[in-house]
Amino acid sequence: MPPAHTAISVQPAREDERSDLVARILAFVAERRLTSGERLPSERELAERLEVGRNAIREAIAVLETVRMVERRPNSGIYLRAMDRDGSLDALVLRADLGVPLDEAEVSELIELRRILEVQGTELAGLRRREEDLARIDAALEVGRRAVAAGENFATCDAEFHLAVAAATRNSVLRRVVNSFYLLSRTRRWHYFADGRRAPEAQRQHEAMAAAIHAGNATAAAGLMRAHLQSAEAYWHELLQQRLPGGKAAS
Repeated sequence: MPPAHTAISVQPAREDERSDLVARILAFVAERRLTSGERLPSERELAERLEVGRNAIREAIAVLETVRMVERRPNSGIYLRAMDRDGSLDALVLRADLGVPLDEAEVSELIELRRILEVQGTELAGLRRREEDLARIDAALEVGRRAVAAGENFATCDAEFHLAVAAATRNSVLRRVVNSFYLLSRTRRWHYFADGRRAPEAQRQHEAMAAAIHAGNATAAAGLMRAHLQSAEAYWHELLQQRLPGGKAAS
């Protein structure tokens, strides 16, 4: 899994295993329809049910404690906490970094947020861009061209282009929120671009948006961004429809 905006790297296998175990515990909770305030099985019971070691369970539970999804009560056990829907965007990023999957509502809301921010942001970029912004956009395009030619995963290039457009809005708050979105979605985008057929089309669309921004045609740039996002949105909505109740992906 690559970092947000640097050269592609691979996470240690142990981190991937921990993330997978966190997801399995959450799937277990969902399947049994446990709600806030209810007690989870003990570490020993979870280890037996999920066929892993107790140390692995302990680490996964620690992740869930960190993001305030469970709590330990002395001499009592591990209990589910109520989900904080009013938490910060940074808290969502932390959850994603620790391997806690977003639920279906959160994914849908992030898709909606992305559309609102990036379509309007691209229009602003067409109106406000400066020479240094255009240079960053062009640099991102060149990196994208090389990635497409080499058949590399396009996720990092995709993020860099979109962040370059966000920077061209000259709105630092919008840029930071868009950056948080790309931190949250990096794993999903990595898998999305694992299908090598998507990169050339995404690059073509980036080139068209960049040309409109260069020309100062804000309306055209916004329309191109809206169309660009639609294919990815359709993909994620299709995946959500394939999920079982409780958020466990269908096999």
